[in-house]
Amino acid sequence: MKKLIASLFSAAVLFGAAPLGAAALDPLHTVEQDGVTYSFAVSDGNAEIVSVSGAKGSITIPSKLETYSVTAIGDKAFLGQTELEKAVLPKTLTAIGGSAFAGCSALTELTIPDSVKTVGSSAFMSCYALGTVKIGSGVTAIPDDCFFSCPALTEVTLPAKLKSIGNEAFFGCPDVEVTIPSTVTEIGSNALGMQADAHSSMIVRIEDFLIFGKKGSFAEEYAAEQGIDFLDPDDFLAGDVNDDSKVDAKDASAVLTEYSKASTGAALTFSRKQRMIGDMDADGAINSKDASKILIEYARLSTQ
Repeated sequence: MKKLIASLFSAAVLFGAAPLGAAALDPLHTVEQDGVTYSFAVSDGNAEIVSVSGAKGSITIPSKLETYSVTAIGDKAFLGQTELEKAVLPKTLTAIGGSAFAGCSALTELTIPDSVKTVGSSAFMSCYALGTVKIGSGVTAIPDDCFFSCPALTEVTLPAKLKSIGNEAFFGCPDVEVTIPSTVTEIGSNALGMQADAHSSMIVRIEDFLIFGKKGSFAEEYAAEQGIDFLDPDDFLAGDVNDDSKVDAKDASAVLTEYSKASTGAALTFSRKQRMIGDMDADGAINSKDASKILIEYARLSTQ
């Protein structure tokens, strides 16, 4: 894994980028548009971006270069464009190559259009500022290392027909919130909820990580195998913070204890899952109002 990271950037510097269709390598075309220089190869009347320079701030990648539709962003095409903050991808795009945007450390948001069918491994590796990602409906597989070491990533929207998530796809993304569709039947090793320990470099489970999905899904199975909390956002017992399959005074007491700790500045003990289940009024906080609502629910259930 470390060897991969180390070689990723050195290979790009020494040898440059290689297009998805190697046979189309020569001749290359070069066009400057809105301050960005694109080098691209042409195959079957379509353009594949091979490399770029000068990508800064927010850019819109053109749907056409010269007279050719842009259908592919090649391997390592945007590798290490450290001043790129946002890239609007064209709806003509069908493929994003391996390591295509790796090391774009200032990139903050990303939307992959529905037209994209394939994404290469490590495509967005080490995009340290990347916070939100929306993956279009055409993608059915998230490849190995796709969002490896994107520590700012908090929100990912996955396509409804996604089938697989590759090895270490979201490795080192401690705060990502993701709902895994029930269509997913394969999740690779260390794909979610795992990271490298800063002291030992060993792979460890991320503390307080939470995976969302449907009960009985492969996502729930993966979470159980890894010892990671799992929650079906459409099917859980609100107020059951101690996870004993009932709502009662014990849950209310636990909520009041947590609220007391928060009020006095003491260390909190509720997990992310418990905070969600215990937040009865959905105001983002655990407090006495939640405890009261739990007691009301307990009373209601007791009279049924």
